[in-house]
Amino acid sequence: MKNTAIWTACALALGLGLTGCKDALTIEPQQSIDASTAYNTSQKVSAAVVGAYARLDDPSLYGTDLILVPELIGEQGAGYTVWNGSFSNYNQLYRRTQISTLSNAQAIWTQAYNAINQCNLILANLSAVTDTGQRTQFEGEAKFIRGIMYFELVRLYAQQYQAGGGNSQPGVPINLTPITTTEQADVKLARSTVEQVYAQVISDLQTAITNLPSQNVTRASKYSAEAMLARVYLQQSNFTAARAMADDVIKNSGSALQGSVAAVFANRNSGESLFEIQQNDQNNAGTSNSGLATFWAGYSPTGDQTVLYGRGDVYIQPAFVNLYAASDVRGTDGQPALTTQKLIYVSDGNNKTGRYRTIKWRTYGQNIPVARLAEMYLIRAEADVRAGNVASATADINTIRQRSYRSTLTPPVAYQPVTTITLADVLLERQLELAFEGFRIHDLKRTGRPVGTIAANSPLLVLPIPQREINNNSLLTQNAGYN
Repeated sequence: MKNTAIWTACALALGLGLTGCKDALTIEPQQSIDASTAYNTSQKVSAAVVGAYARLDDPSLYGTDLILVPELIGEQGAGYTVWNGSFSNYNQLYRRTQISTLSNAQAIWTQAYNAINQCNLILANLSAVTDTGQRTQFEGEAKFIRGIMYFELVRLYAQQYQAGGGNSQPGVPINLTPITTTEQADVKLARSTVEQVYAQVISDLQTAITNLPSQNVTRASKYSAEAMLARVYLQQSNFTAARAMADDVIKNSGSALQGSVAAVFANRNSGESLFEIQQNDQNNAGTSNSGLATFWAGYSPTGDQTVLYGRGDVYIQPAFVNLYAASDVRGTDGQPALTTQKLIYVSDGNNKTGRYRTIKWRTYGQNIPVARLAEMYLIRAEADVRAGNVASATADINTIRQRSYRSTLTPPVAYQPVTTITLADVLLERQLELAFEGFRIHDLKRTGRPVGTIAANSPLLVLPIPQREINNNSLLTQNAGYN
């Protein structure tokens, strides 16, 4: 495909696909090795799988942008968050003035296709893996990563999937062939339809469910794939299938809600986590110009208010904070980060004081939960309330709410379960529980709710196909609203 992202992926896959160390991703392409020997042993394929996971932590993927960008696009005028930073690219997204040369659009596209190409290389060389069980797992892991990358791409670069429609609107190019030569990189591919991309995503995740182990701790498991497939089905408004996946994860994964939402983000690979990006203080998405804590955090780590941890570029609007009840620990107690007993704290460092921020993204080296059990309860509840099974949906919402309830009275009063809920209640609970985790714009678009005064199907809520890709591939068409 005549695509700069895929050619970059080709060079990286040959030269760097055998390592799981992110620092090695900066090695110059001239250190690449011949494709015929790059994946010719079990050990090399195994290392390439580790390297594929490492790619997901790139700042343009789950390391930052796949979580931050959906939050920013879903804001301006919606009473949710504010971008207050100096980077013009994120400011464009926040104000929805992005252009076809937007750096984020190029970087997400490039890095996602890099990860996809590495998965294709792994899949093409599975015969080198001598152990049958290991070969099966590697196939599942490669298809899991490839599937979620295509899912993220089609949600960001295409109009929303419409239940019951033909979904012939342009999606993104699908390439399942590993790129190892300049000739292969020169092959041009047009955009597949949204329907075709979703079919590929579902196929990959279904294979992953079959091939992955039930437990895999720091890597993808069967239930990681089921959780992501539940999310895919929900985005399609296939509520019956979404419920079935979510229900199986809840009942059989062995995962359990933690004592608080904060615990999921403070502890690595908690019992609630279904899939998360592995980071540490030495190896993470960034501490200067990228990284979730870099942008979201803003507090004094020592009490010295002249020092600010994080850039403090994103803060939460009071209107959203006020949606939380006083007894809800997902809200705020008005305290700074080091003393708060809740999930939203108030800045106390540098010149960005007095603003609400989330403690979910607090430290540079923390792991990044991508899927967690609470989401599965919310998916099941939404599917049930839409199907008229209000009692079941109410029970799931009470499970989520009770976990975050703390009585403000003395003596304490026990949580009083709600007796019935509506669809609006479930959608609000999704906002309160999953806030700042990358769901915002995707939920608004799939439910047809406007972003402020902007309609859910507005071209302003879709990223441009990167101009560099358009220039290099005459078969690519640009999204509406971009020159």
